[in-house]
Amino acid sequence: MKKQFQNWTLFFIVGIIAIIAGLISSMILMNGSSAPDGLFGMYILFSLIPILLVIIIDRILVWKFGNKIVNKVQFSILLLMVLLWLVRFVVNLIM
Repeated sequence: MKKQFQNWTLFFIVGIIAIIAGLISSMILMNGSSAPDGLFGMYILFSLIPILLVIIIDRILVWKFGNKIVNKVQFSILLLMVLLWLVRFVVNLIM
């Protein structure tokens, strides 16, 4: 069982979840009764292209460098994003 989940990374899991949620929500919106809902559903579909590119790049990096190194880099990117959000929150509180 452990062998199956050996090459999974943070961006891969989040990307797969985002693609599934985006496909479901875009299909619901495109089957709606108004034109803006349909356009927003198409916008969601087009926004899935960069997510797909991130997943492809992630798989190439895992193939080239290994799972552990790629996960360390991805978690450091995530921590940097959280730190930047915290700094923005504190600056907004001050001003």
